[in-house]
Amino acid sequence: MNKPLVALLSRLSYGGIINEKNRESSNGFVETLAGVYEKARNALEYRADNLVRRAAIERILKRIVILTKDPIKIADRLLTELAWAKYVSYEELKVSDKANLKNVLAKYVSFIGSSVPTEWILKIASAEIEELFNLNTDYKQFTFFAYQVVRQKIAMTGTDLDLITFFATDKVYAASDDEQIAYHILGLAGGTITRDKFEEAWKLFIQARTHKELPRISKFVRRQMPPMIILRDIYFYAPVEFKSTITKKGVFDKRAEEVLKTQLDQMSGKIATAGVRSVFYVFLTKMILAFGLEVPFEVFVYGHLSILPLTVNLTFPPLLMWLTTMQIKLPSKKEKASLIERAWYILENFDSLKNEKDVLRNSESEGDHNFVYYLFSILYAIFFFGVFWAIYYTLGRIGYTFFSKFIFIFFLTIIAFFAYRIAQIAKVYSWKGTEARGATFIEILSLPILAIGSRLSQGLSKLNFLAFTFDFILEAPFKIILGFIDSWVQFLSAKKEEQIIE
Repeated sequence: MNKPLVALLSRLSYGGIINEKNRESSNGFVETLAGVYEKARNALEYRADNLVRRAAIERILKRIVILTKDPIKIADRLLTELAWAKYVSYEELKVSDKANLKNVLAKYVSFIGSSVPTEWILKIASAEIEELFNLNTDYKQFTFFAYQVVRQKIAMTGTDLDLITFFATDKVYAASDDEQIAYHILGLAGGTITRDKFEEAWKLFIQARTHKELPRISKFVRRQMPPMIILRDIYFYAPVEFKSTITKKGVFDKRAEEVLKTQLDQMSGKIATAGVRSVFYVFLTKMILAFGLEVPFEVFVYGHLSILPLTVNLTFPPLLMWLTTMQIKLPSKKEKASLIERAWYILENFDSLKNEKDVLRNSESEGDHNFVYYLFSILYAIFFFGVFWAIYYTLGRIGYTFFSKFIFIFFLTIIAFFAYRIAQIAKVYSWKGTEARGATFIEILSLPILAIGSRLSQGLSKLNFLAFTFDFILEAPFKIILGFIDSWVQFLSAKKEEQIIE
């Protein structure tokens, strides 16, 4: 076995760590109200399931820190609200180390006032607190092994490649968000986290996130991940048997086929769920724009309402999402066999990965081909604007006004980007080999639309007025009311014990 694999095997718990949460908890009136609120709040943002609790912790911290900087009070309030919403069970609260939580909060509260924005201090704090409740430490061990595999295949010259590759692997393989990545970079410092270490880790995070090579390396990492994902799935399918499974090819192949079948069966449901969430998220935004801006603008400026453009603008987004979801295909039998073979190859030939054909090297545009690069950039710019001009012209021919054209293109890009993200779910187990593959005509045509959709999606997440309303107008008084109701219920329970004599 190669050294990184031996190191991975030495760090795994093999099922010795509790990784299934005990969700049995009180289902009282307070918990019901809190649960309904959290479902409504989470529906306002397109967020993966593994990121929901961290985001909730961040949201609660932001509100509590405004009122108090006392770590003890913050910890007590945070645990109470997490229990209300069932982000942690009451059984977990009994075994959780509250003193450790208070120490974590005290550390981050002391960082407030440093060069790092307070908002980001709380974001990184939420990532560490999330890991306090997450008893499954084996997951991140596989992330580090995946990083070592990918790093072998990056032969670029330049500085910060270790940092950028770690960032990309954590983002793609572990599905971490920026807040979790920032915390993981902080963890690389090791030892006691001081203010100086915290500020330096923050600078490294910004440096990696804004690095010009990050998109290219992230794309490369995404192509390399399917075999690493199936390896991780094999472990969590039967942790105790993992070490014996990866020592014999016949046993490995059989177990990989079994695990892959299970995962692909579950994937259809994930795709359907992601599609519904995306439609709901965009539908809410669309309704606000349509009846808050589009209809009044059309009537006020043009003196009438164009029914056809309005109808198309309302029905097109869910229809496009549905059509895209229906066309998503899972890996073929040949692709599954190739994936399993690749996963075994990585285990057996780790040191040979750096000699493969698809090793990532410096872009040719950085060398002697600047003229060609600039020529292609000009051609791409012409193509980019040409795609949107064609859409704009076609809409004008069927009666769209300027504003309704803008609304249509806006939602076309957003929906196309969400559909692309959903399609990536099906590609988690799609291994195309080490040979380079050219883009299809549809992929080329959709590139400008996806590029704009990605930018707009990021902007929408920051300008989500419904989320702002929930967080800063509704949530604070709602949680005060919940606290009063909770105290009242406890009081009634105590009076019941006093009054009822058996």
